[in-house]
Amino acid sequence: MSSTEALETPSVQRSLSSRLLAHARKAVIPALLLGATVGGLGLSTAAQAADGPQCPPTAQTCRAEAPWRGEQPNGVSNEDWNGANTAAQFWSDHQTVRQGSSGGHLVTGQGGWPGDTAGRGWYSFTTGSWRNRTTWWIYYGGQFWDRDNRVAHHEEFDYGVSAWDANGGGGQYREYDVFAHTGTDSGIRGKVRIVRNTRNGHVYATFDHYGSFHYLGRW
Repeated sequence: MSSTEALETPSVQRSLSSRLLAHARKAVIPALLLGATVGGLGLSTAAQAADGPQCPPTAQTCRAEAPWRGEQPNGVSNEDWNGANTAAQFWSDHQTVRQGSSGGHLVTGQGGWPGDTAGRGWYSFTTGSWRNRTTWWIYYGGQFWDRDNRVAHHEEFDYGVSAWDANGGGGQYREYDVFAHTGTDSGIRGKVRIVRNTRNGHVYATFDHYGSFHYLGRW
């Protein structure tokens, strides 16, 4: 994506977690939205210990398999880290039914990660009563090429993923937004993204518009 993309203003940019919590205080949130509860969206972001290393007898270096959940790095705020984890869980739980060329409706029970097959697109969902309804837009899918090999480096050197499965030129990476916004399909996206390797389910987050990536976990 271009580095010239417009950033969201504070008035429209809110993470899925903070936004849904705010709405939960005002109106009943549809159950399909993460089964949201005021107590914290039913999502645990606690890091779990790495699985035991899976190493062949002749291996020079023994790399641990990617852990189920990553650890919050220094310099990343709780809000950003929790927002990225909530977004990953959100996307893993929801699929979209396409509605014309402008987006789709959220559905559950049909898998997740709509960008795996549907390609890039917008979708919208609504909150609030029918008389006072707010429409939220968010971007999903689209191939992430990883031209600087930042994600591939983590995959290969941190978790022993083969070069074939780590190289972004293979078409296996998809990116998703963390922030939704109100209004129309205006392209206001923010600088936070999550990227998923469709071949192994590894999910990474970037909080500085592709400058660096941090491992979130496996979904």
